[in-house]
Amino acid sequence: MEQRKSEAEVALELMRLVLEQAGSRRLSPTRTLALYHLCKEAVAYNPEGAVTAEYLEDNLKKLLQ
Repeated sequence: MEQRKSEAEVALELMRLVLEQAGSRRLSPTRTLALYHLCKEAVAYNPEGAVTAEYLEDNLKKLLQ
């Protein structure tokens, strides 16, 4: 039986993946929290039509600057 993960668990996995891709860059606690909320928003997003990743990419670039 497959157990579904909660949106928060999926958001944390996405956040870990993003942080791995960022490499050695360290985020402040405020930016880490903002990243978590951005990941949660991305996981919860339920679009009606086709989706691009521009919104997520733009916000990630701002966080990692």
